[in-house]
Amino acid sequence: MKAVTLAFLSLIILCGTSRGNAGVSKEEYLSYSTAAAEQGWSNLAAEHERWRKSIDVEYVFGYNPPANDIYLAALYANLYELKGVREYLQRAKSLLLPYAEYKKAYPADFARTRPEYARGLPAVPNIFTFPKYLRAYDIVKRHGNLSAEEKRTIEQNIAESADFVIDFQEWGPMNRAMLRAECLAYAARLLPDHPRSGTWAMMAASIADDSWGQWEIEDATGYHGIWLYSLLGYASDARGDESLYSTPVMHYYFDYFLALICPAGIIPDFGDANWGGGWDRMVPFFEKGASVYRDGRLRWAAEQAFRKYLDPQPERKNIFLGLILTDAARWANFDIPSRQPEGGSQQVLEDVVGKKVVFRNGWAGESTYMLYNYRDEGDGGWLPRENLRNSIPVEEEKMHHGHSDENSIALLMKNGSILLHDGGYRDFMPSGPYGAFRADYFHNRLAVRDGKIALGQKKGEYRFASPGRAAVEGQTMLDFFRNSGAYRQVRTQKIDFLTLDHYDMSRTRIIDDHLGYEADRIVNYVKELDWFVVFDVVRYTKPGYLTMANFWHTQRIDRSGPGWYDTAYDSLRAEKIKGGERLLIHFPVRAQLQEGVEVQSRYWQEEKAIYQLIGRHGYLNDLQAFVTVLIPHGEKTDPESLIRSVRMLDMKEYPAAVGVEITSGGRSYIIGAKLDLQKELVQDWVRPMYTYESGKVAYGDYETDGYNLFVVQDSATIDYTMVGGVAIRYKDKTLHEQMPTLSGLRFDGSPDGAGTNKVRYWHERVAR
Repeated sequence: MKAVTLAFLSLIILCGTSRGNAGVSKEEYLSYSTAAAEQGWSNLAAEHERWRKSIDVEYVFGYNPPANDIYLAALYANLYELKGVREYLQRAKSLLLPYAEYKKAYPADFARTRPEYARGLPAVPNIFTFPKYLRAYDIVKRHGNLSAEEKRTIEQNIAESADFVIDFQEWGPMNRAMLRAECLAYAARLLPDHPRSGTWAMMAASIADDSWGQWEIEDATGYHGIWLYSLLGYASDARGDESLYSTPVMHYYFDYFLALICPAGIIPDFGDANWGGGWDRMVPFFEKGASVYRDGRLRWAAEQAFRKYLDPQPERKNIFLGLILTDAARWANFDIPSRQPEGGSQQVLEDVVGKKVVFRNGWAGESTYMLYNYRDEGDGGWLPRENLRNSIPVEEEKMHHGHSDENSIALLMKNGSILLHDGGYRDFMPSGPYGAFRADYFHNRLAVRDGKIALGQKKGEYRFASPGRAAVEGQTMLDFFRNSGAYRQVRTQKIDFLTLDHYDMSRTRIIDDHLGYEADRIVNYVKELDWFVVFDVVRYTKPGYLTMANFWHTQRIDRSGPGWYDTAYDSLRAEKIKGGERLLIHFPVRAQLQEGVEVQSRYWQEEKAIYQLIGRHGYLNDLQAFVTVLIPHGEKTDPESLIRSVRMLDMKEYPAAVGVEITSGGRSYIIGAKLDLQKELVQDWVRPMYTYESGKVAYGDYETDGYNLFVVQDSATIDYTMVGGVAIRYKDKTLHEQMPTLSGLRFDGSPDGAGTNKVRYWHERVAR
């Protein structure tokens, strides 16, 4: 008995004390997939009848035979390889053979209505289903005992479909191009003796080479999944070459998407995407990465989405999802245990390609999480981007599928509650009215327009000398900011990113050469409070009029007052997401700034745009600053009590520098930042070209020339970090000061002299 008990305990330790330690099992994947196949098979007749009744000869994508026949064929083929049930193979074959018969359901002259059908309708016109038709045939051909006539029928379907894929050209490292390469490579491999097989192989290579070990040009959650899933199918199945996984870029992408996972267990939606969009294709992607790199964190990533959507498994199954899960089962290494990642806030993963920051205090479902995106179109993939720009109707998006979301907060979560969320994909093709939902005014970011908004006058104001100081109608914020939504290219840069004991901080910059401004956003995460203090500053790079608005979007405003709005989300379209947390959006600086709330359609629902704005003239290097404090809190907490804990520091340098103090739990949290990083510079011929005196700023009792100041103090101690400075002083006490060193080789030829260099940062805890 004792031996049995010890053996049992050893098994628990080996396998983990919960399903989460082991990851998703093969049996769990196949349980869903098998049930999906059986449901799909039993519903075929009814589905075919529904399809015939829904034929639309005006459908924008043309001839559209049933997709589920192909997905079901590939699902049964995969299940045969995984389970060895011969009947599955026969069913797969029975679905592949008659597929071209669906052409007869369309009018006899339909092929003459569109130029791409000059050679007749292709059996499989859909680049999403065609690779799965080929996958199913690959397995049936190897195991199915096909007759010569059956083989000829299926291969005729493949040949005419491959030629059709060549006719419609899309290329570049993006989803639709990769699907085409996967189709053509698979067709060439399966039909090596066909007279056009070499052409298919050539075209497949010409398209796929843009993606093989290369950076993707898309920046959209939903399309990342399509590109990756197709790329893996191309490498592992169609091409049979897994050297892809040894390329540095591919290894990067496994780490990149892992780092983005939010407490809901999925990658948040940004760019052209919906909440939860693309999670299904990421499951086999993460399982493949876990197998290749023997990385349990990637098995954990696959498990999170599976548990969120499929545990417990729904009664009604989806055929395509069942197919995807068989690929996960094929590619998984079930001997690798799931391992939850560790660590907090990070860059994802750098400031050249990824250009994102995740703020987090953990990886659990209740953790605090913010996704911040500052990705621009970038310098990579220029020719494919230009090809897209000049060949398809894309105007409101970056090339390709990205939004005007530079310096935008795409998601904020705490305790499972969604507090800030991205705008959604689109409600019409190619985009909805006013560029919905891609334009900058649909995102949680600062937006800028040329010219000055006409604000009008509230009753009693003195802007106009109207009788009795009457109200004068002006423009609404949205009337001024709305346009077609056409994307205007800007550049972005990371200025700084730090993770400290009590704070995390990122600073990124938008450079708009056309309108003539630079806009920095500094996000400060106060870890112990789970608060975020956001500084936005616009610097004029040429004189003129600009109107600037700081946007924050929500579904519901429960309470509000001057400079504050207590907000919540109940749903994202049809999905209920109501939680116990609320988000207090507080504007502690209000002088000369207009604020308000306007309603707009966003994420297919009515939402509220909360904003602060100003329209004004600026000279070269003039600054305009905004301050926002984002305070997640429980639904029973009085928001006004939280507002009282926030105080702007009275600073003569504002808006060149800004400081905020938060008091909570007997502690004081001070955050200071230079908004003008060049003001301290003194001359060009001496290095360093700054001094403490030229750069010093007073933040209450503290004085420093640092770029940033972070303090946590109580009655006994001061825990401070000075970033990029020479010295810091508290009242009459010097906390730290760098010593001068010899500074030579001066550009004006003057003698060597003393110079004091800035430290990267200096952190210390001292007695008060």
